[in-house]
Amino acid sequence: MYEYVFFHKNLAEELLKEARKHDPNATIVHEKPAWEVHVAETISDATEARLSALYDTLFEQDRDQYESEHAHDPANGYHAASVELVLSNGQRVYAQTDPVIMDKITNALSHQELLQFLADIVFAVENPDERSICQRYRDQQ
Repeated sequence: MYEYVFFHKNLAEELLKEARKHDPNATIVHEKPAWEVHVAETISDATEARLSALYDTLFEQDRDQYESEHAHDPANGYHAASVELVLSNGQRVYAQTDPVIMDKITNALSHQELLQFLADIVFAVENPDERSICQRYRDQQ
């Protein structure tokens, strides 16, 4: 299942509306403090690419709106960020990271690129290979 996470319901509903054109069973789930749009993995690669592109755009709006709402909020006693990692057994874990670093990453990479980068790291951790990158490349030839 593809999951797209938002902090604002209206933006999640925008993605859901588009997702339902291709997956009538797409849903929206409120996992405080976020809203998740769930879409079946049976959609075509082209549809997933379109939804990911739309998500990237909406995610930027979501982030900007969230930051403007919380930028000067003295009641907001923490500033945190995390990334979701999906392990090979399907388990989902969250790795806490520095919000400043996360902001730089999300400004440089699309959502799909970030997911690929994280999946590569998870694969490397779960499947250690002590060969150098050069040696791996030579072994593939």
